[in-house]
Parts: sequence; C-alpha cells; structure tokens
Amino acid sequence: MLDRLLHALIQSKNEAADDVLLEALRLGEDGEKQTALRALVRRKTVRGLSGAIGLYDSLPDDLRLAILNDIKVYHHALRESGRSDQIPVRLAALKLIALGRQGKLAYVLSENLHSSDEAISKAATEALVALARWVSLETRALQRGIADLADEGSTPVSEVRLQGVRDEQSDPTQPATPGAASLASLRAEHEAQATYRDLLDQRPEIEATVARALDVHRGRHGADLLRAALLLCDWPGSKTLGILHATKHGGKTPLVRRLQQPPASEHVEAFLLGASHGQLRSHFGLAFAHIDEAPVLDALLRKTHWLKDHNLQISMHQVARGAWWGESELQRDIERRNPEDAARIADWIAASACADTAQDERMAQLCQHVGDSFAARLRIFRAAARRKQGTSVGIFRKLLDDPDERLVRLAAREIVRRRPADFENMLLKLMTNASDSVRRVVSRAIGQSGFENFWQRFDRLDKSTRKQAGKAMFKILPDALQRLQRRLAAGPIEQRLKAMQMAHELELGEPLRETILQLCSDANPRLRSKGVAMSATVPGIGAESLVERLINDTDPRVRANTLEVLEQRNDMRFISVLAQRARSAQSRERANAIKALHRLKVMTVTQPLLMMLRDPRSEHRISAMWALRQIGWWQLLGEVGRLARSDSDLRVRRYALGLLRGIAEMAQAAKAAKKAG
Repeated sequence: MLDRLLHALIQSKNEAADDVLLEALRLGEDGEKQTALRALVRRKTVRGLSGAIGLYDSLPDDLRLAILNDIKVYHHALRESGRSDQIPVRLAALKLIALGRQGKLAYVLSENLHSSDEAISKAATEALVALARWVSLETRALQRGIADLADEGSTPVSEVRLQGVRDEQSDPTQPATPGAASLASLRAEHEAQATYRDLLDQRPEIEATVARALDVHRGRHGADLLRAALLLCDWPGSKTLGILHATKHGGKTPLVRRLQQPPASEHVEAFLLGASHGQLRSHFGLAFAHIDEAPVLDALLRKTHWLKDHNLQISMHQVARGAWWGESELQRDIERRNPEDAARIADWIAASACADTAQDERMAQLCQHVGDSFAARLRIFRAAARRKQGTSVGIFRKLLDDPDERLVRLAAREIVRRRPADFENMLLKLMTNASDSVRRVVSRAIGQSGFENFWQRFDRLDKSTRKQAGKAMFKILPDALQRLQRRLAAGPIEQRLKAMQMAHELELGEPLRETILQLCSDANPRLRSKGVAMSATVPGIGAESLVERLINDTDPRVRANTLEVLEQRNDMRFISVLAQRARSAQSRERANAIKALHRLKVMTVTQPLLMMLRDPRSEHRISAMWALRQIGWWQLLGEVGRLARSDSDLRVRRYALGLLRGIAEMAQAAKAAKKAG
C-alpha cells in the first residue's frame, strides 16, 4: 500500500507531491527521510530539489553524502536556489556549488558577490575560493602523478590487461584477474582521467568568473578574491594571469602588488609566472632572502625557468653586483638553513649568469656547509651537472675527494663526459687509492686513449723501454688486458701478429691462454705459427695438443715452430715423434727435430746430421749447417769444408764458408781471451 502511494507521489505532476515529500524529509525518521530523498531525486522537479537543498544543513551525514553523490541532478535546482529570496536556501545552494565542485554554476556565485547581505556575499566569496583551491590542488596532483609515472616507468593499462591474459594462460583454472597492484593502477588511472575531464570542463568557467569578479567587486572580500585568482595563476594560459596584460582591469593593481612580494606556498606558480610571463621583476635579493618556509623555498628553486628567461636582466644585475650572493651574504643566508634547504640554493647558482668559476666557488661553499648530508651534496652535484658543456669542472674536482664513494664515482663520470683539457691526469690520481668501482670508471674512460697511445708507440720504443711502459700501463688500467685480448681475437692479420708480439714481450701468455689456444687453430697459417710459438711460454697448454698440431697441420712453418716448443718442454715422451720428424721432407722441420733430439741427449745426432749434409736438396744441406752451428757439433766440420769447396749450389758454398769463418773467429776470440786471462 505504502509503495503504491509513494509511486503515485513520484508520478504526480502536482506540486503538492513535492510538499508532502519535503515534509517527510523534514520530520520523518531516518529511513523515511532516505525514502523521501530518493523519491525527490526520481521526480527531478526544481521545486522539490530546491527544498532538499534548503534542508541540507539539517540532514544527517549519510543524506548529505547522498546529495553530493547525485549533485549533477541538482544542477537546475542549484541555479534557482542560488537566486532564491530565502536566505537559508541561497546559502545552502552556494555551499553545495563549492562542495559539489559545480564550476559551471560559478556565475551564480558571481551574482551573489554583489548582494547587500554580508552573509551571502561572504558565502559566495568562500565558494569561489574553494573552487579555485580545488582546481589548483587537482591540477598539481595530476602533474605529480604524470611525473611519478614518467620517473618510475609504471606499467601502462594495456600491459596490465595483457598481464591478466598471461595469468590466465599460466593457470587455466583461474579467471583472468589482474593482481592488486594492477587493479590499483587501473583505478588510479580511471580516477585521473575523470579528474582531468572535470578540470577541462569546469576550469575555464571558474577562471573567467574569478577574473570578472576581481574586476567589478568593490566590497570587503577583495583579498579573498585575489587569493582565488593567485591559485588559478598556475599556467601561462590562465585568464586570471591574463589580468596582468589587460589595459584596464580593477584587479590588476592589487594582483601586481601581491606578485612582487615573497609568495606563500600555494602561490609559488603565480609568483614565477608573474616574473616570466607578466614582466614583473621583484628585487631578487629581497624576494629570496625573506623566504623561510621550506615548501616555498623548494618550489621556487625547482622552477629555475624564472632565472633562465631572457628578460631577467634586472635580477641578474643584482646577482652579479653582489646584491644577494656575495661570499659573506651567502654565508649568512645558508647558516640559517638546514643542509637540505641550503643545497637547493645550488639550483639558483647554476641557473644564474655569473661566471662558472664563481659558481664553483659558491657551490664549494655550500658543500662545506652541508657537511655529512649525502642527499644535500648530491643535489649540489646535480645542479652543477645541469650546466652547459664546456663550463668549469672545479666543483667536480672537489667532489673527487668526497668521503662517499658514490659521489666520487658520479664526479668522475661527469669529468669524463665533459672532457676538460687535463682530465686524464686529473683522473689518474684516483687510481692509487680509490675504490674498485671508481677505478673501473676511470679505466673505462681513459683506458682506450691510454692503450691506443701505447699501441701506437710500441714499434718505436726499444725492447726494454716498451716492456717497462707496458707493465706500468697494465697495472694502472685494469681493462687493458681485455683490450689486448680483443686485438688478438679479431682484426687485421698484422695487428693480431703485433698483439701477439706485445703479449709475448710483456709475459701475458698465462692470462691469455684461452685466446692463444684459439690462435693455434686459426685459419691463417701465420697466426697459427705465431700462436704455437707463443704457447712455449704458457705452462697451462698441454704438450699433447701441440703434438696433435704437429701431426695434423698442413703448414710446414707451424710444424717447425711446434718442434721448437717441444724442445723447450724437454719431455722424454716425444722422442719417437722427434725421431720421425728428423727424417721429414721439410728442411726446417727436420733441422728443428735434430736439434731437439740433441737436447734430450738420448741418441747421437751425427748420423742424422751427416745424412742431412749429404742430402741432394740444397735447402736441406743449408738447414743441416744451421742445426750444426746451433748445437755446436764440430765433429762434422770436415763435411762442411767439403761443401764449401765443391758443392754444386753457390748458396750452399757461401753458407758453408760463412759458417767456417764464424767458427774461426770464435776460436781466435777464445784464444785471445785465454792469453789475456
């Protein structure tokens, strides 16, 4: 029965139905009031909703919240209630316009500013200030949210949904629901989009209303309207900021006067935009030195564009002539601030037009003041690092002596990035007592130039000098070994041969053992030959692999070098291999095998050498004489004499004569030494 009666009231077009429901809203119990309010909302009549607005202050909290949640339904009713002859209804409407954030009805507030009733004009002013504060706070919140997303690299919504699909694929028994973090991200983005749409829709109306009210209002609430205008001066296109460029505007003079004073925390953006876009040049020293609020100081110092725009000649002149930051003035200013606040001054110093050397001196003064605060010293470093390329690096040189390893590492990297004239010497001083991480930074920076310098000069230095210089370089530059290893592994043949020679002279065979093993199997025979020769200095390379190379390699030079390595190993296990190679068809290989057998002293080499000296091939006879001279087997000198007299090959006769002459000179020298002794 009651439901049908309520339905009839809702469907009725008689204004008496509104009166009945409003009476129930005024005098009923809590449940009856909720039912009456829902019925009024469903009727959507201006009379009924205006009555609900008039009763707003007397309603319980849950019903007030319900009205605010459905505030868009009350739009026309708020407009009419804001013009009502009943003072309580009008005050409630003005209050709800602010609480419900109905910027489209800002003109209603503007109309009530001119009311002769003080309570109404005050309520309208407070509502305008509340709307301006809401716009300002929400704008800042959106800006912070965008900055946080950019800094943290948060996951986009598409990636969140894709993660839900992946979860479903990984566990087919569970529904595709994103995790708590993903839901929170989706919810936050949805709320941000809704807020952005509200601001885009309502902010122009609010800005225009405040600008118009500041122009025409002549009452006692001008200071509050000025506060609302300053809250909205947070972007260059603001209509309230445009007052500064108006030819005639009632609020221009008080706005200019306020923007030339040190700002409050909520008016920092207006203060900065007044300087950069309104051509207002407040005294730099006075405006800055009297700021004691940490939030204001932080906000000002983060907005360095105030110092960077090209119209700041007056402020820069005051800075340059010491009106604010002479040494004593700066010291007095930073002494009254804690380290974190004092470090923010570095942002202004770096953005000023002062000489970079003077900036370094002031920043060093700040570093000395902040003491043990790493965060403060880091902020000073970042301010200095934002300066242009080519500026002084004095502050970075000072930070190279910082007690914190992280800051030393950052300073070294910045010096490397800027590359001043003597940066190598500047950084080499760190290599003696710096930490490993700092040494790695320096090594990466100057290692290439240092290694290249040694590489280019290697061929021009004598052997002892380049060995000493090379060992010093490898000690100072930890990554020089990796650079040499890369030269061994790839590049032109000549450079790889040079790298092998360098590694051999600097005794780097053991650290480069794996690379040398690869070179022993290289496709180029010159590299294989040199690699096998280098393997003699590496104990870690097994002789078995060398024997395999000796047997299977197709290049005679590689096999000959392998025999020399086996000779140096002095291993009795390879006698059979050496005896077999002593009958080789390749002269150098045969001579090396005979020389290795002589060193092992397991058999006489007279017969193999004699056979080689009588070999019909001239190159074998020459190699035999070379082996004879190497091992000093003078029993066969008669055979050498025969070759010198009657060999058919001119080269063999010349080599034999040279060998006999050399032996004669050695004998004479030994005889002379014996007489002298």
